[in-house]
Amino acid sequence: MRSIGAVVLVFVCLLLHQAVQEVKKNDKVSVPAWVQENKSLRSAEIPQEDYAYLRQWVDQHAKPADQYMIDLFKRYQVVIFGESHNVKEYKDFIIGLIPRLYREAGVRCIGWEFSRYSDNERLNKLVTAEKFDSEGALDFARDQLAHEWNSKEHWDIIEAVWRLNHSLPRDQEKLRLIGLDMNLDMPGVMVALKSLAEDSPERKAMTSELLKRDRAMADNAAREIVERGKKGLLFVGRSHDFTHYEFPPDTNFGREIMGNLLHKRYGDRVFQVWPGPWGMSFLEKIMEGKADRLFGFDLFDSPFANIKSPKEFSDAPEVPMQRIARGFVYFGPAAALHRNTAIKGFVTDEMFRKHKHYYEVDFGRSFNSAGEVDAFLQEHRFPAPG
Repeated sequence: MRSIGAVVLVFVCLLLHQAVQEVKKNDKVSVPAWVQENKSLRSAEIPQEDYAYLRQWVDQHAKPADQYMIDLFKRYQVVIFGESHNVKEYKDFIIGLIPRLYREAGVRCIGWEFSRYSDNERLNKLVTAEKFDSEGALDFARDQLAHEWNSKEHWDIIEAVWRLNHSLPRDQEKLRLIGLDMNLDMPGVMVALKSLAEDSPERKAMTSELLKRDRAMADNAAREIVERGKKGLLFVGRSHDFTHYEFPPDTNFGREIMGNLLHKRYGDRVFQVWPGPWGMSFLEKIMEGKADRLFGFDLFDSPFANIKSPKEFSDAPEVPMQRIARGFVYFGPAAALHRNTAIKGFVTDEMFRKHKHYYEVDFGRSFNSAGEVDAFLQEHRFPAPG
């Protein structure tokens, strides 16, 4: 009898503890006046006492990040994920999500910034082959625009798509991975921008070509995903992703933005997610102490919507957050994130012979061999976050 009583007592104590935790969770913190009045304010102006409300809102509304991304495709045809290129966790997240994107969200195409549209037939062969060609994938990576993009995680996405496709029945529709970028001579562009006078015809011509990239990416995404009636994820760099923000004419060459162009054409069929807290230290303070770092929520429909970005956020300084991003996924403090894994031996002798001048102009130093360039890129190509 005593043992039964002890079990009952423990059970009652657990119920009481759970009830107390629920009360604490639902214990309402007063809504700040600036939230009630829908006012904009700078991030530095958020009163410390309002952080508790913002934390509680996140606790009550955020979802696990992977589920948040999957659920977005119930509402949107195309979701744009705008990464910072040097952060390893962003690629790892997308790689881990690929099977669920296909099986649960109905995604049939991933469009990315990192290869040419004209190379899509070659890319399709890599992701649909009977056996994965790792050397072929590496050669493909070396041939793309930057010629020094030695990030293992970016190119691992090719194999992740192949693994998903390889698991499907032979007659089932495969997941496509497509390059969105134009067929641009990026080494030539960088040499022109860094070595020619601003008013030279050659530099102006190169700049004009460079400014066409976002429109080309938008056109290619529209043709391959939206107009085919498919669901798609677009994985691109930050500043190509904005749907509700445009660069002022006197900044970033006044260039167009892929996400903005797509949203203008297709409205709310297109949604944009920004992974943070890149450049937003106030978000780190608000999220402090949260054990679950990977979570997401609709930013435009949150109390964060009208908080202005810091001046230091170079792409969009002092702009309300709802214009910078529509959805938000939190990956933890920037200092806790990791830089990409460098592929050793990425630069070949052939690449060195072809692009030696480009490497020297782009990095502002001389090189004597492919090995020197490769060692330099391993250390400097993708800086550590934080």
